[in-house]
Amino acid sequence: MTCIFEFIQWKKVLVRACHLLLVFGVVASLVFQPSQLRTALYDTSNYLYCITYGLFVYLSLFFYFMTCYTDPGFVPYKRVPNWSGGMVPISDDEDDDDDDDGDEQKAQPLRSHHCDFCNRCVLKYDHHCPYLETCIGERNHRYFWCFLLATEILIIWSIVICSQSFVPFSDWSSWLHINKFRLFAMHVLVVSLCATTALFCIHSFFALTNSTTWERVSRHRITYLNRLPDEDLNPFHQGYCHNFFYSFLCHRIKEQQWDIVYKKRVEEHVTLYITAAKGYAVDSASSPFKLLNFERRVPRNDDVVIRIHYCGICHTDIHDARNDWQRSTYPMIPGHEITGIVEQIGSDVKHIRVGDSVGVGYMCDSCLKCDLCKKDFEQHCSDMCITYNSTELDKVTPTYGGYSNLITTREHFVCKIPKNLPLDAAAPLLCAGITVYSPLRRFNVGKGSRIGIVGLGGLGHIAIKFGAAMGAHVTVISTSESKREDAMKLGAKKFLVSKDKEQMKAAKDSLDFIIDTVAANHDVRDLIDLLVFEGVYCSVGGPTKPLEIEPMSLISKKVKITGGAVGGMKETQEMLDFCGKHGITCDIEKINANPETIKTAFDRIVKADVKYRFVLDMLNSF
Repeated sequence: MTCIFEFIQWKKVLVRACHLLLVFGVVASLVFQPSQLRTALYDTSNYLYCITYGLFVYLSLFFYFMTCYTDPGFVPYKRVPNWSGGMVPISDDEDDDDDDDGDEQKAQPLRSHHCDFCNRCVLKYDHHCPYLETCIGERNHRYFWCFLLATEILIIWSIVICSQSFVPFSDWSSWLHINKFRLFAMHVLVVSLCATTALFCIHSFFALTNSTTWERVSRHRITYLNRLPDEDLNPFHQGYCHNFFYSFLCHRIKEQQWDIVYKKRVEEHVTLYITAAKGYAVDSASSPFKLLNFERRVPRNDDVVIRIHYCGICHTDIHDARNDWQRSTYPMIPGHEITGIVEQIGSDVKHIRVGDSVGVGYMCDSCLKCDLCKKDFEQHCSDMCITYNSTELDKVTPTYGGYSNLITTREHFVCKIPKNLPLDAAAPLLCAGITVYSPLRRFNVGKGSRIGIVGLGGLGHIAIKFGAAMGAHVTVISTSESKREDAMKLGAKKFLVSKDKEQMKAAKDSLDFIIDTVAANHDVRDLIDLLVFEGVYCSVGGPTKPLEIEPMSLISKKVKITGGAVGGMKETQEMLDFCGKHGITCDIEKINANPETIKTAFDRIVKADVKYRFVLDMLNSF
């Protein structure tokens, strides 16, 4: 290890030496060439010319070494850190090298980055310069800019001097022979000028805008930048003069203050968030839909603002709009199968970026503190906020759903939609999809499982796709023989007509698990007979009347009766990722949203006249 360390140190010395000899050696050699500079050396009345030229040589070298040997802003540490997690192990006791229990975890400072060449974390990291063999960071960036400025002037001046030193010859070959060193010098100077000019312009821009090469090039990978509402927003820009003179040259902003500057700039930007929205609402159980202008809440630091592109129509929307469950509050904007594109995010949002394809489902908030929330069962939290027909955590502010153009939601309750899933066909997954996926996962449905799916509608058709993708043997149970062909195309292996007593009797004790997706009131006693010993019947359709079950069928076979709503946010994201992996989407009928089309869609859903889910095109409906 010692040899490697010494080699690295010598490598740095060699790189610097070669760079100095090449550029400054050429500059120094111009003194010996016939030019205005050489003439000035022998003309006592023109010493100012030589002194000025020498001053720029001195300044260039001075700022070169200042850049090389000034601490660029290394984050102090007592031990060699493991930077994979972006944390620095530090100890307050320098002599306590063997006591790991005294170590604390220090967060990586804002605007810092770990340099792989130096194996150190550098404050306000810009880049690692291979010619200076050092990092350019908070404390030496201004010296680097001054070095570029002095070198730029020196090289331009040297090019003029070199051009004056060429010896004229009528013979071309003789001219090349006599001026070969001058040609070499001119080549070195021109190449150096191009590189220096480019660097000087770039770093002048960075100085004026208070940005860095690292932040510009890797913005998409830097958390504190890629989570900003506006992808072009520079959170450290405080005005060109302030940036250049106060922050850059005078270095009056200390590293710990970048957090303050960042927070202030982001809070200023939050005032520009969109709150005005419009959607289709009902004022009572019997009233038609109408266009309603309303205000979304002012986004909080952990909020995501989503431009709604599509919203699926769930049977729950119909129950709530018509107050079938006696729980509705008006005015109501239904819709909890929402997909769209992120337009803005709060300063504390970590995993969602502007431009992401995302979805919002049945719930939009919960306490996130209770045992159920900590176990990823947010849907069962006593303070859970439903996406519409509910209130926010303050128990006052009403929530409005996805039959609208905009929604503002807490990041925790926003799911990313896989890129290979179209937003329209993915929308029903946020309710219908997770409603059937959750019980399938809860009861470990997989390869070899024999499952029955009751009803071939919005929930049923996606349950068939999930069951088939999980490797289960899927039996579809429906009242209509006409749905047999569709069921088989979706992935079912067997089809039963529930009205055919002979078929139902022949299938007795053949299923391990039944998921009942039917929303209409129906007799489930024959369905229970299809289950094996300790089989499971799960109702997710939500009929309005109580189920009728023979107690002896439960006693004799120890059948479990359960239900399911939606899953938690972790499970919902898992479901979407599963759909992305297997290419699963809902079969939909897409329609533009207006009062007439929504009413027609509601009526057709009640009549089971849709294959298999209506999706409202909200983006093109206002």
